Amino acid sequence: MQNQMESSEPRCYRCTVPAAAKFFIPADMKTKPFMISFLTMLALSLPAAESTNRLHFPLGGFSIAPLEAPPGETTRQAVMMFLPSSGSFAANVNVQVQSYSGTIEEFTTLTLKQLKDVGAKVIEQRKTGNSGLVLEYSGELRGQPLHWYARAEKAGGHVYLATATGAEQDWAKQSALLKACVDSLRCEGGEEDAAPAAPRR
Repeated sequence: MQNQMESSEPRCYRCTVPAAAKFFIPADMKTKPFMISFLTMLALSLPAAESTNRLHFPLGGFSIAPLEAPPGETTRQAVMMFLPSSGSFAANVNVQVQSYSGTIEEFTTLTLKQLKDVGAKVIEQRKTGNSGLVLEYSGELRGQPLHWYARAEKAGGHVYLATATGAEQDWAKQSALLKACVDSLRCEGGEEDAAPAAPRR
């Protein structure tokens, strides 16, 4: 897959070897065949290593490199995925990165209050591990009965929130697929591009 993309390593002009590797090439390399073999293996291994940094959709028949940025002080929707439309609504899963300096318990309390304020019905609430939360709830949005399933993970100064949304009438047949997607969320570190903002209360 990666052979269709340029390497992110800096490259020398008119040269296919990454610039970083140039520092390891001796002037008399023509007399050292083993160095040629080493550099050939290095060049071949770079695309293989970088090919894992892709979003793969086997059923859809494609993959694509992620469009990503470090988490910052504002809430950002990092990715959104859709199932085929059923009626007038397409079930989906989105992942948001929210700046939040409080604990997962404080985040839970705040979220439950917000759900109560909008009249949502909480179906399930449970903590996962030391810093995770799972919520399932239902309600209406612009007159449409909807069902939600969300998983939040607190890491550093941010909350990573995956949420599935489906039409209530389709939830029974779509929930297993949507929940499996949400439950696959994992926090794996990342780069901080700014200090976390104070929690919104």
